[in-house]
Amino acid sequence: MQRTNYTFIYLFYLFDSFVKKKEFFFFFWHWGEAYLYNFTFSVTHMLSLSRLEEVAGKAEKLRCLLRSAFFDDAPRIEASIFEQLLQLLEHCFPATSFFNTTAAPQSDGDVNDARLLIEQYYLQEVFAALLFLSDETFFLNRAVSVELLPRLETCNVLKSEFYVDLHVRRFCTELLLYFCFSRLCRTPRIVQALYPLLLQGNHALINGASQNHVGEGLFNTPRFLRKKAFVSSLLNGVMLTLHDGVVGVFRVLLLDDRVEDGMTMDAARHIASLFSTSLRRAWLLKEGSVTYTECLTLEEQVPLLSAQLVDLMACDTETSLTPDEERVQTRSSYFLQQQKINQEKRFLKRETIQERLHLGIATIFNATLHLMPRSEDKSLFVRSYKCFCLYNRHLLTPAFRILTLRVAAKSDTDEVLFALRRLSVLARGSTLGPSSRGLLLTLEPLSPGILELLALEDTLPIQHSTLLQKVLDALWELSAQFETLAHIFVRGAFMPVRGSYSVDRVQAKVIVDPEHASSSVMRIRGLQRLLLHDSIPKDAICKLLMATATMCQQRAAMATSAHVEEKKCLKSAAFLYADNELEMNSDNENEDVMLAHMVEEMCLSLTADELFGTCVTLDRICEVLSTVVTISYACWHWVMLLIPRILSVNVIHTVFAQYTTSIERQKAARLFISQAQRLLSLVNALHDAVVDTEATTTLENCIAAVQQYDSDADMDDTTFVECRGLVRLLEEGLDIKSTASLVVHLLELSRIAEQAASCLHQKLSTADKKNLNGNPLSDSVEGRSVVQNALWLLFRVLVEVDDACAAVAACKTVVWWSLARLDSVDSSFVARLVVGLLGVEENSPMALRSILPGVTNAVTPPYIGRMKVRLFDVLLGLCDYDEEGRTLRNIDDYCKLEKKCTLYDILVELCGPQHGPVVQVAALHLIGHYAIATYPRVSLAATCNLCVDVFRHTPHEMAKAACASMLSNVAGTLETMGILAALSDVDVELLQRMAEAMCSYRGAAGADDDHEAVIHQHGRCIRKVLQHLFHGLREA
Repeated sequence: MQRTNYTFIYLFYLFDSFVKKKEFFFFFWHWGEAYLYNFTFSVTHMLSLSRLEEVAGKAEKLRCLLRSAFFDDAPRIEASIFEQLLQLLEHCFPATSFFNTTAAPQSDGDVNDARLLIEQYYLQEVFAALLFLSDETFFLNRAVSVELLPRLETCNVLKSEFYVDLHVRRFCTELLLYFCFSRLCRTPRIVQALYPLLLQGNHALINGASQNHVGEGLFNTPRFLRKKAFVSSLLNGVMLTLHDGVVGVFRVLLLDDRVEDGMTMDAARHIASLFSTSLRRAWLLKEGSVTYTECLTLEEQVPLLSAQLVDLMACDTETSLTPDEERVQTRSSYFLQQQKINQEKRFLKRETIQERLHLGIATIFNATLHLMPRSEDKSLFVRSYKCFCLYNRHLLTPAFRILTLRVAAKSDTDEVLFALRRLSVLARGSTLGPSSRGLLLTLEPLSPGILELLALEDTLPIQHSTLLQKVLDALWELSAQFETLAHIFVRGAFMPVRGSYSVDRVQAKVIVDPEHASSSVMRIRGLQRLLLHDSIPKDAICKLLMATATMCQQRAAMATSAHVEEKKCLKSAAFLYADNELEMNSDNENEDVMLAHMVEEMCLSLTADELFGTCVTLDRICEVLSTVVTISYACWHWVMLLIPRILSVNVIHTVFAQYTTSIERQKAARLFISQAQRLLSLVNALHDAVVDTEATTTLENCIAAVQQYDSDADMDDTTFVECRGLVRLLEEGLDIKSTASLVVHLLELSRIAEQAASCLHQKLSTADKKNLNGNPLSDSVEGRSVVQNALWLLFRVLVEVDDACAAVAACKTVVWWSLARLDSVDSSFVARLVVGLLGVEENSPMALRSILPGVTNAVTPPYIGRMKVRLFDVLLGLCDYDEEGRTLRNIDDYCKLEKKCTLYDILVELCGPQHGPVVQVAALHLIGHYAIATYPRVSLAATCNLCVDVFRHTPHEMAKAACASMLSNVAGTLETMGILAALSDVDVELLQRMAEAMCSYRGAAGADDDHEAVIHQHGRCIRKVLQHLFHGLREA
């Protein structure tokens, strides 16, 4: 067999018997077959199990002693801790390395193996012991050398049986500084060992396991509070003065696989706070010595951090964040070689590591470049402005200055490539959740260079072109910032610059020519290439059109008076650019004329979505037309042809019929009227040069048509007055407990609510036929207040009133109003009441009264259970009648926002064995209808898993029968809808297993009911459904 034909998987355990036989076992995997081979290794090249066990035993003993010292206040074990520490460190250094004597000869391989083992697993215990024994006060005003291992006079060792003396404490302090700053240990290992010592309580827990091996809250007692400041200053110094200090912080706090996905944003903000605040205390490494400072200023801190961050942003992947380390020596044990491989192996995907790195960098930029409002707090503004200026000088300038076209580049490096790489990192990080504030501030001065590169895109080297594509792809993901990005790029075409780019194809480099400034014409060509970019969204094109037309207007307004007087004699003087101007400069030598040509080409060649955006509104159309109509005669003519087609009265009525509430219509009407009147005034102003009666008439008619929608929200019709009176009577009936009057008023209120929902549905269905002004129930602020007051009373009815007729009428009223969304636009009012009441426990009436303060009856557990069943009826009504699913989706969104779970999760919890059988049965019945109404948000697999849990945990046979009925109903309905045939094999197999389990179900012994037969029947129904669709399934 050839080795190249196999991929071997390393699966072995070290046993004493294997060591004695000098044999290890490996598995080889070849074409699906496992082969077992034996290999013999030389014992001289291995670290024995006994030695590994000895190191682990000493570390565990040291850990126990430290816990006693820190938590049990046992200072009399200082000498024991020091002795145990020396015994453990003997495996890292020769036995007499700490003392002024000659060290006994010891195998370098054994030392390296033990040092690697302690660094990886027990460095935190070493640091905790050194911290416990150290006395840093002696070195606060001295420089401590970390070039050589500290020495301790043998005469000063262990003069006491219980305590260590001052010399030992100073030695431990020097040794701790040596470990942190001598490069003996990898920087991420140092941070990983030190940082958890500062954590306390649950903050130290990740995935249920503490990262503080000694114990949580190590320095909480007053005796050790100074140690916390010592650890903090050590971490500050490591991050500031080691060349990979920032990388170490990133790898431990953000890039580690133990940092869960939900914690990444908090971790990124924590790292960013280290950059934006003054660290004050730190041990700083300089020229081989460490000194302590208590007055570290932001001016000293920012250059140290910025230099590391500039290098970090130029890294392609996280694997290049640290320099290459020496390979483990050949004679190092095979076990430790594999441990190093496992240590370097990433449990996170490379894409995840890159995303977290980019996220952290973007968060740092947002924190360091954030300017506080001057009006809020002057001191905060001064501090943030100082931080901004420092990072602008030390971070933004060295990282991106080459893209500003204002400075020359070094001849030996391709700085443009590195700047693009850094910009792509920042842009990608801004798309992962943080604010894009830092990116936009950075991008503004870089826009000239980006436009110049776009103009040269055909000649760019492949690396530069790929990075430029990555930058633009990230920018196009920031849909909320398209308008800002458009203005940034358009302004960049006219910014004054000092240099330009040229491409060296031989060396595949982009060179900065400081002698020849880039022309605006060149950058406008880059702007045109930006519009033709493959991945540019249509909404971004719309914003670029607006920004370009606005820039045309601004530059025309800045024209000289002589130029204006010259234009007055021309035929098309009313336009910003006359026809003869555009014709005389058709060769694109004038940047202003070139920009006007660009606007004309966009108007005549772009599609409707590209011109007005994908979310087209009437006011948006008028805004775009108003902006371009004065550019040139061609633009004016295009607008005049467009107005009669897209702003006719029929179009107006069709668009406004799509709004479901009067408030929405009123808001849209007011926005449109303001923009339409501006457009009309511009059209009228151009009558001196050209006249278009059809466009003017169309605008006047559409403004008149929209004005009636503007007044809809002020109506207070008889329905509104009647509803308000019924609410008052309903409250009186509840107070005097008059069931007869309650039923009458509830039935009338139900009729009004049903009529409101029916009228709303009719308006939506007939909107394209005629203009409907009817308003079934006012949705103004006052009208919504009446509906909400009524809903409070209706939910009181569901809790207090025994009469079934009253309860049914109350449920119907809640359903109709919820469907019409008259309680609130996003259904949050109804959602808050329904979800809150469903979460009330049956034995906690006080919780119910906190939600419904007006409840007067004594609330008992049966009342709460009955209330939940009635609430299920309300949700059932929404499942049956909410055809578009909007109300149910709103309630589900409310649960996600406020309860951090879905509505389905809340309903599933109500199927648990802690609830009564009636609640369980009603909840299961509702879940079946809810799963059908909201499919595929509730999958078939989730429904099957719920059935498994119900059959496994509930003691009630009735609930199991209801569960079987629910699953049978879901399967049958999905078959009718044609969905079941499209399900995956996994879902079908799961449903088949449930059907077989139901068919073979056996109930509790001695049960007299027919629940077992019901379950069997539903199991057979599901089996028939599957047999009908999939002929491969046959009845067992």
